[in-house]
Amino acid sequence: MHFQDLLRGAGFDLRDVAVMLHQPSIAGQRGALLSLVNDHPDLFELYQDNHPKGPEATLKARKYAASFVVNDQGEARFVGLYRVLRWAYRRYTELAADPHRTALAGKITGETISFYDGREGDGRAVFDLELLPDFAALKGRLIVPRPAGRAYVRLAENCSLPITRIEETARFIPPMPSWDGLVMTAQDIRTIPQPWADKLSQWRGIYHIVDISDGARYVGSAYGEENILGRWRAHVQRDRGVTVELAKRDPIHFRFSILELLAPNAVMEDVVGREGSWKERLATREPHIGGLNKN
Repeated sequence: MHFQDLLRGAGFDLRDVAVMLHQPSIAGQRGALLSLVNDHPDLFELYQDNHPKGPEATLKARKYAASFVVNDQGEARFVGLYRVLRWAYRRYTELAADPHRTALAGKITGETISFYDGREGDGRAVFDLELLPDFAALKGRLIVPRPAGRAYVRLAENCSLPITRIEETARFIPPMPSWDGLVMTAQDIRTIPQPWADKLSQWRGIYHIVDISDGARYVGSAYGEENILGRWRAHVQRDRGVTVELAKRDPIHFRFSILELLAPNAVMEDVVGREGSWKERLATREPHIGGLNKN
């Protein structure tokens, strides 16, 4: 069965429907978008209410839009079916000054920027999209493969959307890996889904950072406020109170992992002791072989 079969069965003419397959070009931002749908649906609506000229023209010509978000595995998860009510042009300067859209960009990129800063031209059409009750029960459950091609807004009658599966439970955020299988980038940490953040803020232990630009390594420990989450966020923000050596480096190259998970009530002396053991074993106090620990 195809998604188009559901549309036809509900009485929709495919020639009236656009398909939006949202997929940011930067891999780390795809997870952030999935998190946005789950944790901040109001900001997601701002994300999809304006588009570049080509997709904009397609949406203007259609009465309805079916919205999906695509993960790194190329699966598109259904968000909802919308009626295209109307649209109006807004200048890029106006869009850039909108604090809600700046907050949206922050959730996607992890930075306090606007998607519209420095844009050339007059602006974009901003669409008023009304979420319909049709297929609401399939939100977060219905999965189709992303069709080949670069366009992310398609004509429903021209793109193949076979239904891969319909899951029992709605979800957009993938399950968090076990602590010993978790590897995160700076971008991942900036845009971490709330359920993952909650878990990391409860974990204390010994962690490892590798700078993939040159292989330099650092071992740290987490036992204070927000535990591992707090320490990793400080590294990403180049907090010199954490470590001067890492603060000299661009965190975009960092890979974070956990070497040892300790009890939630582990005292500082025990955590620091385990940290010293890992520094010794991994030789991260040896600068001539890429060690970044000073003591």
